[in-house]
Amino acid sequence: MSSYNSNNYEEMEDPDSFSLSGYQRPKVNWYPGHIAKAERQLSETLKSVDVVIEVRDARAPKATAHPSVGKWTAGRPRVVVMTRMDTVTAACRESWRRAYEELGADRWEEKLGGDEKNRNVQMRKERSKYADGEQGDRTNLDGGIEEVLFVDAKRGQGTHSISRAVYRAGRHVNERRRRRGLNDRSLRVGIIGFPNVGKSALINRLLGRKRARTANTPGVTRSLQWIRVATDKTSAGASGSSGGGSRGSGQRPKKGFELLDSPGIIPSDLLDQTDALLLAACNSIGVGAYDSQAVAAYLCDRIQNLVLMGKDGVVAPQWRDRCIERYGFDPLLPLSEQKIAARWGSESTDGSSKTWIAFAAANADRIPTGEDMLFIVADNTCKGDPENAARKILQDFRVGRMGPISLQLAPESEVDEGQQSVQTLRKDGLNVRVVADPTEFKRASEELERKKQEKIDQRAKSAMEAAKEKGLELPISMDAVVEEEESEDEEVKKPEESEVGKGLFDGW
Repeated sequence: MSSYNSNNYEEMEDPDSFSLSGYQRPKVNWYPGHIAKAERQLSETLKSVDVVIEVRDARAPKATAHPSVGKWTAGRPRVVVMTRMDTVTAACRESWRRAYEELGADRWEEKLGGDEKNRNVQMRKERSKYADGEQGDRTNLDGGIEEVLFVDAKRGQGTHSISRAVYRAGRHVNERRRRRGLNDRSLRVGIIGFPNVGKSALINRLLGRKRARTANTPGVTRSLQWIRVATDKTSAGASGSSGGGSRGSGQRPKKGFELLDSPGIIPSDLLDQTDALLLAACNSIGVGAYDSQAVAAYLCDRIQNLVLMGKDGVVAPQWRDRCIERYGFDPLLPLSEQKIAARWGSESTDGSSKTWIAFAAANADRIPTGEDMLFIVADNTCKGDPENAARKILQDFRVGRMGPISLQLAPESEVDEGQQSVQTLRKDGLNVRVVADPTEFKRASEELERKKQEKIDQRAKSAMEAAKEKGLELPISMDAVVEEEESEDEEVKKPEESEVGKGLFDGW
């Protein structure tokens, strides 16, 4: 039974009506200095790798997909790895796998420029020379994404498929060397992704030992580092297109590959605050950059909305039962049917029992909101402390005590913008959507445009300086032409005041 109204969002008079307390969630943004430095280095370092592994969190695939990865990895085959597969249901994994196969895992990234598109075209042409028709060969994709894999790095489930996918994606490197009479070399593989999505744990699993430092907190890896993965295995996958003795034997030793471990990268300005709150809930943002109570309340709202949409079997099959067992309330029943009351959030209450009872009676027939649930958990399990309750809710979600939970629905068409939209307008008239500040959004957009223009100007300046050092003559720029025309116009003698309009009416 749905608890949503089909009315349009514009019918809501108050955009903040979801908050009975009048509390507006603060903006979530986190961009520490080590990430800014790593991002500058990464865009250059990735030019020297053969294959890129992009790591995303299976609980929030769209939120953990960096929009600029397609530009950074243009001309390189890319393997998308979804970690923490044990924290989502099999139905959820299958829906995202199907969506990425049909629509593409890179469809909603930033649009590529002409240079990036050309590099992808050249990459496909080069790899097509060495394709052997092997099952799973996907060199015909418009982008550089080869495969989408689901893994559990902690337990090792699915990690063997990563090595196979890397060798398939990069087999053209050594095939080309053999045709030129050169020996094989190790593939260079770059691993990138948001903070705390499991990159270092994945590297340790591929190595078979703990080499990269790991912790359940963002910002542990703070610099780029190369790690070698050795292997003694043999491969016959690409022998059909090689020459000499390898053709006869059908097998040859596999070279290991070198992994580039990088710090988590995150956009400098998180314009989509819904994604920002989900990143905070998944512990991909530093704890000092967000309000724990606001994130915990939104997390409860988000899961409740997905369940009310009838998606509980896919995204959160155990959440309702775990709330009853662990927190002592049913998140889908009206407050009047439970042994709880909405004791908080009214600006008109003065703390007296009379006004509090009146407020509770007026809100008794609605199901609890995220903020209701936060304070209910505080009353039932944390002696009324909402901050401890927020930490409890977030920790229970992160470690899986509430069962498998996915926070985003797989897209069904190109217009879904990377995920299905989640309904936020409830039957009781409350709208729990995240309200974006238009002024803040405009400021962030203008800042992004300014940074892009600065990069373009810097590249142009560097090119001009390099050309002058080599003694090359540069073509006249349009700016110079305009400046010259303006200077000529200024040199034209202005007419005397008595001559203004003279001859205008001649012949009338």
